Amino acid sequence: MPPCALTVDSLNPKVLALADHLGGDAIARRAQCIQNEIETKPGSHPFDEIIYCSLSNPQSMGQQPNKFFREVLALCDYPHLLEQSETNSLFSSDAIARAREILDLFPGRATGGYSHCQGIEGLRNIIAAGIASRDNFPCDAEDIFLTDGAAPPVHMMMHLLIRDQKDGILCPIPSHSLYTSYMVLQGATLVPYYLDESRGWGVSISDLKKQLDGARSMGVVVRGLVVINPGNPTGHVLMEENQCEIVDFCRNEDLVLLADEVYQENVYTDEKKFHSFKKIARSMGYGEGDISLVSFHSISNGN
Repeated sequence: MPPCALTVDSLNPKVLALADHLGGDAIARRAQCIQNEIETKPGSHPFDEIIYCSLSNPQSMGQQPNKFFREVLALCDYPHLLEQSETNSLFSSDAIARAREILDLFPGRATGGYSHCQGIEGLRNIIAAGIASRDNFPCDAEDIFLTDGAAPPVHMMMHLLIRDQKDGILCPIPSHSLYTSYMVLQGATLVPYYLDESRGWGVSISDLKKQLDGARSMGVVVRGLVVINPGNPTGHVLMEENQCEIVDFCRNEDLVLLADEVYQENVYTDEKKFHSFKKIARSMGYGEGDISLVSFHSISNGN
């Protein structure tokens, strides 16, 4: 009998390296094992419930979704409801009106068809208007790509930037594993920089420069800088002055600024305010030709 064509030894070594990198999943597996023991062997543990706090999955913990969003989604996915008299008593008038507006933007007034690779143009126009209102600077819908969450565009940018193992990305420590995981999968070189706790988890430009120069001295071609603002897991919000320093650093060092801004609504102090890196760059007088900037945002966190 010929040997099996698919074995662990024949897998892509980068995928195996990713499995090693994501060793933290062992915690989730162990938690599931304990959960099974609790259910099948009552009294086997001094507790009767596992609380999965490490999964960044609040709705699995009982957080209720935003009712308006769910109503609009339901009406868009099943437009027949819009023609029923009972709908007015089951759904809010705002949700009904919004669903009609959105369906008018869809080819065939249905959600099941393929759309433009960047996303439906009408929706991108609405988002562009929202960004322009947020930043007080124009926003072009042609610069917007709609994806299923923020992870796919991060992966897309890693594909675009990483050419071989000599290419690297500056990533913050501590941070979410999303970026480092994709870098392992791409075979890229992680160039870590450490957030300054004494400055409210701000970014030290001198440390950035030190890490960048050190990587370059070892032959690493550093292509970009990841900045997470507001931070994950630190929850910090960068000061405007620090953001200006970061913009200038990327411009002077010819780096793509990868701005993860998915937590921009999660600011819980009156002393701090979120400012997008696009707003900061435009306020400094930099246009599209002056700095390479990619911003990530998402509506998936808890909605």
